[in-house]
Amino acid sequence: MTYKETIYKNALDEINNIYEESKYNSKVDLFRSQDLITSTNSAQMSSKEWLVETLIPFISDFKYLNVDLTDILVMGSWYGLTGMILRQHINNDIKIWNIDSDPDAARYCNSLQRNNSDFDNNVPITDDAMEYYFDRTNTFQLIINTSCEHMEQEDLQMVLNSKPANTMACFQSNNYHKEAEHINTHDSLDSFVESLNLASVYYKGSMEPSADFTRYMVIGV
Repeated sequence: MTYKETIYKNALDEINNIYEESKYNSKVDLFRSQDLITSTNSAQMSSKEWLVETLIPFISDFKYLNVDLTDILVMGSWYGLTGMILRQHINNDIKIWNIDSDPDAARYCNSLQRNNSDFDNNVPITDDAMEYYFDRTNTFQLIINTSCEHMEQEDLQMVLNSKPANTMACFQSNNYHKEAEHINTHDSLDSFVESLNLASVYYKGSMEPSADFTRYMVIGV
């Protein structure tokens, strides 16, 4: 079974579990079924695959930054899909820490990657991403954030300003202004690049995972 097949099978199993439990427990959050569907839909999958495919060449050349890649931080990781895909392309000894404040995110991350050893060392953590990072500023050689649109610009800048100079950042945002939870969207790729104020930009690009919005990505230090 491929890693994608594992993710989709486990998502369907978890959706079924939620439905079955809801028959006897009125407190079950049926929204999670839709959320699991959304988290693994084609737009989410293509956005994460694009990130990983673009990022891998930079990871392969990581030693030019004169550091060993041992720990990756994924901020606002949701159900850990980015880490699951990235896990297929990097050394198993490299740990991926998926941080999300949603108390159920870790549970569903573990559910999606159940029964597949390819996902080992893709670790979900329930915490505030900012607090978790600032307690461990020097731990990570790579910081990934696929949900910059959900974070205050000041917070993003604090992360980038405080990271070690040779810690790489891979950040994504979008121009989907209609979503109420999107508090930090951008009208263009150049606007997003400028907002991050990185010392060096290795890559900037955009893609359209759906007709509704454009996703932007920047990689640099």
